[in-house]
Amino acid sequence: MPTALDRIRDLRALHADGLLSDAEFAQRRDALLDAVPAAPAGPARGTELGLMQGQHVGPAGRRYRLERLIALGGMGQVWQATDLATHAELGHSAQVALKILAPELTSASGPARLLMQEATRARRLAHEHIVRVYDWAQDPATASFFLIMECLEGEDLERLLARTGPLPLARVLALLQPLAAALDYAWAKHGLVHRDIKPANVFVTGKAEVKLLDFGIAARARAGGHRGGTPAFDAPGASGTPGYRAPEAGTPGLVPARSLDVYAVARMIGQMLTGALPAGPGHEPPPAAGLAPAAWELLRAGWADDPARRPESVSALLARLAAAAAPAPIGWAALPRREKTRWRMGRLPARSRTPAMGRTRSGTRLGTRLGTRPRTRSGTRSRTRRRTKRRTRRRTRERRSRFRRHRQSRARAWRRCPSCR
Repeated sequence: MPTALDRIRDLRALHADGLLSDAEFAQRRDALLDAVPAAPAGPARGTELGLMQGQHVGPAGRRYRLERLIALGGMGQVWQATDLATHAELGHSAQVALKILAPELTSASGPARLLMQEATRARRLAHEHIVRVYDWAQDPATASFFLIMECLEGEDLERLLARTGPLPLARVLALLQPLAAALDYAWAKHGLVHRDIKPANVFVTGKAEVKLLDFGIAARARAGGHRGGTPAFDAPGASGTPGYRAPEAGTPGLVPARSLDVYAVARMIGQMLTGALPAGPGHEPPPAAGLAPAAWELLRAGWADDPARRPESVSALLARLAAAAAPAPIGWAALPRREKTRWRMGRLPARSRTPAMGRTRSGTRLGTRLGTRPRTRSGTRSRTRRRTKRRTRRRTRERRSRFRRHRQSRARAWRRCPSCR
């Protein structure tokens, strides 16, 4: 007799062939999981058998050997593993990561459903800054469900902050720009909101690449994402991590919006700049050292209780922070009169040269950009001497012209006078 797992696999095959819609596949899958009888009282199946290094897990034909424990969380464990089927065929195998559901949660349909939901959604998210998820399976010995993902070498942002302490704004923006690109892709292509952004879900690889993890409680807010007025996500609206979860996240019937992720990222930026997570309402943290007041106000708007005050996306938040922290160029009206004179003479000091005046960021002079020759001290003196010579010659010609006209008028007058002849 086929088990519920076999039936779910058959449904997934039909869904992959296009014979089942997303809503119908999710409805039948949830019905099968809800029909699984609850485990008897006492320790859940698989609790006596702990996971250890070298243990083989997975169904027949898809076995994996556990190599080392990578992380341990409330939902389960993450192990680095070797794909034994690929290793038997090729003699070698790339390492994968197995996210194994805790055995005590195996008997409950909710965590298993969330794990399958994460696998289904993450497999569609083909982005360079989102961790790749290959498939999900169940171990027959422990009855634990697990995800098969790409194995990353590096550390998450939580460990990075514990090791380095507060980071400068430039470093923070460089780390979070890939995260913003991944969130923009998930929203534009699939209408997904992550809802659980925190330092532990941002991974920095050894090659300085940034990967976004854990779409387990992501929420859909686009066409087909609602059934009967209820958002189509299985995790409760209040799911997420305290400290990074927006105040409106637990509102009944809330339509998931990007402002949920903006709130979490703004809180995380405050933690990265100051070294501590900003406190709740009424406990405003001091501004980060070296951060412009305008940038700090923008950051406070990012974690405002009112979603309307927050920027429209994480990318917009980062762009505004970068613009507010950049030094403002010195305008012509702000220059003292003496420096304006020195500018006209080509001797403006280097401290007053800005991208708008004087030298550009690439080091070229403004005169070169405008098609004129660059001004130097020697060139200014030569030009002054040439200008003086031209002025002298012009005045000489004018004097000679006046004298010539005077002589001509005297000659005409003499010719007209009869007594002078």
